[in-house]
Amino acid sequence: MKARRGLPVCLALLITASLGSACNRGPDPKDQIERDLKSASMPDVNVDYDRSNKVVHLTGAVDNPAEKSRAEEIAQRAVGTSGKVANELTVKGVNETTADDMDSAIRKELNAKVNNDQMLADRSINFDVNNGVVTIKGEVRNEAEKAAINEMAKSTQNVRDVVNTLEINPQLKPAANAAPPAHERPAPVEPKKRY
Repeated sequence: MKARRGLPVCLALLITASLGSACNRGPDPKDQIERDLKSASMPDVNVDYDRSNKVVHLTGAVDNPAEKSRAEEIAQRAVGTSGKVANELTVKGVNETTADDMDSAIRKELNAKVNNDQMLADRSINFDVNNGVVTIKGEVRNEAEKAAINEMAKSTQNVRDVVNTLEINPQLKPAANAAPPAHERPAPVEPKKRY
């Protein structure tokens, strides 16, 4: 008899736990954006949602700059303030070779900036560039390195937007030429006074 009374309680706990974990994931705006784009006669816009970084990537081609802006507005309305929209759309008729060349130049410049920085040269950083939108991937040792790379990307000519998905891994070894962190440095020695 006791086992029968405990069954509904166990079921209630199981249901509550599963609903709780589903709620913690947060909404996925991809379906809403795709529906809204289709009703706005833009079914060829591809939507990709990066849940871990809360970034919606819009890719594909649209007929004119107004449609590109409209697609971004639709996505931003669905995302709200909880995420970011990376508008990587191409306008049809614009010379796609020029856009590809510009993206390639941005990527080369960013790689050179990282390779020429003594603190970052040994980091494995990847720059995905699509229509001037730079997505930064890889691992850095700390928040300062992440911020430095983000600023490098933002200050690079022809970059329209930056999505920084770098992960911080304190286990990475410091750069060979870098000074050790303050807590690892020996205490300064005061010079002896001469009388």
